[in-house]
Amino acid sequence: MTPARPDGPPASIEALAAEIFNALARQFPVCMASDEFHYFPQAETCRHGPFQWDDFSPGALARLDKQISGWEDTLGNRTDRSDVPGDPDSMIDIAVLRRVLRTLREQLGEVRFQETQPTFHLSVAAIGMAEALAVGHHALEARLQVLPDFMAQARRNLKLIPAHFRDLGLEMLESVRAWLVSLALEDRYVRPAFDALDDLHGHLRKIPVTVDFILPPAQLDRIVRHHIGCGMGVREIRCELEQERAEMSAVLAEEGGRILPGHPWQAVMSHLPPPAPPEGGMSALYRSAIDDLGRHCAAKGLIDASLLEACPVRVAPVPPYLATIRSAAAYSMPPGHPPRGGTFYVDDRYHPDHLPHDFRLLTAHETYAGHHLLDTSRWGLPRPLRRHIEFPLFYEGWACFSEKLLFHTGFFTGPIDRFLLAKRRFWRAMRGLADLEIQTGRKTIPEAAELLTTAGMGRRQALAMVRRYALKPGYQLCYTIGMRWFERIYESWRKEHTHPADFTRIVFATGEIGLANLEKMVCRKEVCRTDRT
Repeated sequence: MTPARPDGPPASIEALAAEIFNALARQFPVCMASDEFHYFPQAETCRHGPFQWDDFSPGALARLDKQISGWEDTLGNRTDRSDVPGDPDSMIDIAVLRRVLRTLREQLGEVRFQETQPTFHLSVAAIGMAEALAVGHHALEARLQVLPDFMAQARRNLKLIPAHFRDLGLEMLESVRAWLVSLALEDRYVRPAFDALDDLHGHLRKIPVTVDFILPPAQLDRIVRHHIGCGMGVREIRCELEQERAEMSAVLAEEGGRILPGHPWQAVMSHLPPPAPPEGGMSALYRSAIDDLGRHCAAKGLIDASLLEACPVRVAPVPPYLATIRSAAAYSMPPGHPPRGGTFYVDDRYHPDHLPHDFRLLTAHETYAGHHLLDTSRWGLPRPLRRHIEFPLFYEGWACFSEKLLFHTGFFTGPIDRFLLAKRRFWRAMRGLADLEIQTGRKTIPEAAELLTTAGMGRRQALAMVRRYALKPGYQLCYTIGMRWFERIYESWRKEHTHPADFTRIVFATGEIGLANLEKMVCRKEVCRTDRT
């Protein structure tokens, strides 16, 4: 955890940032220590003293709102200082801090997910318990003793919620309960947690619910334009998604025709040669792909070879308590400088019919040169302020773009790889459209799921995915919109440069400063002074 600043006014933007991150980490120790909660910056939390759960009580949030207003005023005053215009890095630091603060204030004060989503509170509880378990059973037992207070806070916040969110909450309750049972802890330690979960279950069964979970149009526009960072409104985003879908459909037809002439691309999938069955299970399959990708990235200069051992990727099953809200594959790195490595979570249940053809592209997305490499670079930055900041559009956009970058460096080649990449891009565009359709009320959840099934996805999988989309409005846009933005920046850069490693060094050296600022830096334009994107 960054040391608190001395009394008195902050001497620098870094000192102010340290004050902000410290205050947020004290109030939200779990959210700030995890990358599951994408509207929060990240910071190591102090492990000394009694554990405190995150405080989302109305009084605490009201006090935080005043703090944030004060920090925003200070940052606004810094913008007017005569030394700032000549320092592009300081301008960017101010911009990203203002964006982080404004987004968090509006999410907590206007969107108020803490008042409508039981899964949010359960995610905090489950991740907090898992974090304690990683320290040791003694830490988990101590944390379980104070879990009832956090669950009581959740009940007080959840007074009138959408029926869909209640149903997801009830499903997640069962997952968390089953996980706790599997730990086989002594009853005297775990009983308070079970009682607290039972109390929340009873509360969700009896509180009033609403049918609609859709946000007001102006609020949705603000989320996708500024919080997510797309920089454009719903209509423009829909056009971008439709264009991506059309472009990838054409690529699928072209590459599919090379693989299986005379057949539609949907039929090509069933004719692709299946991956070899993994001898050591699914984890071994992904482990082998990670090692291949790491060696390739080192050989091509995308990373220093020493990083492979200094900051390793671990492979683990997707945590059962997050199965309700998380996809079948994910990546996570705990905060800390220098970075200590991260975990690639996979569905380790092996079945020959379910072994994904695109597992190497998936692994690239999550590890090298995707999330793992970006996170490793971020937590190794020399500017402490930027280590803590992660933006969804930048984060997911880079991981998607990194898949294509590995074609430029020669790791992926041939029509089957190109076909699989186009399929992944096609599905991301479809998922973005499904997200947009349910959030704008143009389709119900079953209708949005049908949009995916008509393109070839299984009905059960499509419905499960779309049900989760409702919890994070606009997040599915990050993949396509972020990827296409990175693609445009890279193509502009390539007009005067040739080596992909040089481009990655620029991206990794700046941190997640927002794609508009990155674009201006890469294109040698004046640094953007707005805090909008």
